[in-house]
Amino acid sequence: MVHKRSFNKLQRRIIRNMIFKNAYIDKYKGEIVSRISRLDFLSLLNCEGLKVSLFPNIERGEVLIDCRGKGSLQQNTYRED
Repeated sequence: MVHKRSFNKLQRRIIRNMIFKNAYIDKYKGEIVSRISRLDFLSLLNCEGLKVSLFPNIERGEVLIDCRGKGSLQQNTYRED
């Protein structure tokens, strides 16, 4: 029997994929950088089914994923002292 999937997780996955489609991948520095801001992203969105509260607050030029683990969309699994 298949378990029920969370609709919020599905929406977050859709939003994350849309953000990465509009991002710049810098292979030299190992970073993924946002090319659009949150307001630009919301204006590109043409469906009304997604919750606005699930969109992360990103700015243009913000590092989303970094090879050092300090990107804004990465979880910090280590403690800085």
